[in-house]
Amino acid sequence: MKMNFKMKSATLGLAMAGLMAATTADAATSIKANNLPFTVANPSQTLEARPDAFYNLTMGYKGWTHHSSWLYMKLKKGSLYTVTATADPTAQGLHPGVACWYRPQGAGLVSVDYAYAHFYNQFTSIIAPNQVDEADQKKLGTMKMYFVINGYDGDGMEYPLGYQYQQGNVVSVLDGTEGKVELSFVAENTGVYQCVVGGINPDPGVNLSTAYPINVSVGGL
Repeated sequence: MKMNFKMKSATLGLAMAGLMAATTADAATSIKANNLPFTVANPSQTLEARPDAFYNLTMGYKGWTHHSSWLYMKLKKGSLYTVTATADPTAQGLHPGVACWYRPQGAGLVSVDYAYAHFYNQFTSIIAPNQVDEADQKKLGTMKMYFVINGYDGDGMEYPLGYQYQQGNVVSVLDGTEGKVELSFVAENTGVYQCVVGGINPDPGVNLSTAYPINVSVGGL
């Protein structure tokens, strides 16, 4: 009987641990304060992000959600759009990176004002049911983020990206202009698309704890 009791206790403990892990994994984080709509009326805006937010080594080569900035817009299927991120002249040595997803909205789907976690993968889709608000555990629904495109400014880096950065499909864009990255894609669906903006592999001397201005524009709206 004692053995059975111990086994049941151990089983209960494992179940509780699994439940806690599942709850943590299913908790979405709010980005509402740092998530701006882009429309025909305001296709260009200045966002702020840290120099290493897009591909941060301490985050397992992922992006840092709350050190980046986010934007979203409604696009039409079959139309061509261009997202351009340019570091402000005051942010010399900052190399911006951008990743975009198709982000369906509607009943039962997580609002565009939430990200999956405190970090993000720059090159994958995310389909996550049973999401809850990490702050108050309010049920949010299913998060759907279908990856579209990514790229970062590879021009003029004082030191080329080391091997530790070559851990995934993050694309270097070389257009001859340091501090700028431009991505173009044709929308495969009509609906909401969301992009994240941050810095990657900044030049030595750039303050990593400061959020710098990055001018972002969406062409084709």
